[in-house]
Amino acid sequence: MKDHPYRYGFRNNYRGNMPLTEMLLKDLIDFFKSLYYRFHHKGELPTIVVYPDFPSKKTTIYKIAKALKYRLTNKPVEANLVIYFEDTTIGDTTNIERYYGNRRILNGACRDISKQKVDATHLTVLGYNTFIDPTKYVGTALSKSDDNAKHDGQAILCPIASPDPSKIYQIILDNTVNAEEVVDMRVPVYGSHIPLVYQKYKRMNVRYTNEVHRTTLHRTDELLSSNEQDQIIAFAKMMGADWCELDVLRHRGDGKIYIVDLNKTAYGPPAELPQKEEAVALLTASFRNAFV
Repeated sequence: MKDHPYRYGFRNNYRGNMPLTEMLLKDLIDFFKSLYYRFHHKGELPTIVVYPDFPSKKTTIYKIAKALKYRLTNKPVEANLVIYFEDTTIGDTTNIERYYGNRRILNGACRDISKQKVDATHLTVLGYNTFIDPTKYVGTALSKSDDNAKHDGQAILCPIASPDPSKIYQIILDNTVNAEEVVDMRVPVYGSHIPLVYQKYKRMNVRYTNEVHRTTLHRTDELLSSNEQDQIIAFAKMMGADWCELDVLRHRGDGKIYIVDLNKTAYGPPAELPQKEEAVALLTASFRNAFV
């Protein structure tokens, strides 16, 4: 596993540049919060271990743990649930398997979320994909980093003579909703359940970035057919993800869905969503039913 520049606290491991006073304060808050959770659960302290990274307050798992009144830690302690939680494209589960190799580790098999892996899995499960050969394709295509969460997509004119080995090349999916906006679907997958779908709207001039200006909340059946839901769940399973969020686009050219990203350390609900509490309640219920 990669070397993390952690500052090791008594309760959790924090980012390496965190001031000592902040770390001690966070440990103290965690201690008193755990006392409250233990009282709430009549003497028990249900615990979720997320390893190796410690989630920020913006992450979905942080909000779910808070709603369940479960302690959340990245220290290898006795736990009700263990999640491999590492914000990296290519991961290594050696350490977490050493601690918890005799039990189920959620996302323990999800070690590669590169665009190449996503596209290859998409082709296997859905029977079609987005990748093109930029030296032969004629027309406008999308070029972006193979690493996760870069949001550096650029439209380029193909064919090109020398592809960048750090980039991937895809057809451009038409997810426009009007002259000014495009829409992405954000699809959480919890085991074999999709609890909800977000629609994230971007302005045309920032369509390949993460700049969302409005988000809407939807029942899954509103936006995805039963067959599409089965395909999405099968895709996540083949990627080794028990619990994740997917970026899905519906291409106006053929009406099909295209899964373009998998996030196993998701932030959410989206900041622009008005019904955050409703979304957290739905996600928490699905998480409880699937894993707790």
